[in-house]
Amino acid sequence: MSSINPIVQLAQQFTLGGAVKQNHALEHATIVLLSKKYPDVRPAGISFAAGFFVFGDLPTGVIYPTAQEALNLLRTTSPELAIHERCGTNLAVTGLLTGLSAMTVARMRRPYGSFNNVVLATTAALILSRPLGLTVQRHVTTQTPNASMTILGVKPMNLFGSPAHFVSTDNPDASGLFS
Repeated sequence: MSSINPIVQLAQQFTLGGAVKQNHALEHATIVLLSKKYPDVRPAGISFAAGFFVFGDLPTGVIYPTAQEALNLLRTTSPELAIHERCGTNLAVTGLLTGLSAMTVARMRRPYGSFNNVVLATTAALILSRPLGLTVQRHVTTQTPNASMTILGVKPMNLFGSPAHFVSTDNPDASGLFS
């Protein structure tokens, strides 16, 4: 298990600290590599300060070496693996942008606050949200893992009736509150 203190873990989660962002990047890269090795499985994940979950029916024995390969690629030749098309950040950006655009246009006086203009504004927001979501991932929710980050192990489990693996990490340089 990670040596990061539980209070620091919680603070990292709420402030989107360095440990969370670096695990998020590693989660994405690991999922990309697993998707290539197992095209019939659609893995998903979620990151925390102490590591990340990989959801999907995958052999436990492949998770650790794939995560290790992902860590090496992120640090060397493929830092772009940190950005993933199906990331929850994209969903959050899309929801926020479409909700705000709909509310803004709906509150305008006639003729601007019409149903047609709400649909137009939310459609424009949907189109803009894709590149914006990728940008938010790149600059806000992921970070290339530093040299001190290590993968400690993989624990298979069953969450809500679905197979999952927790990949625990240790990152001494990212265990401060705002690292």
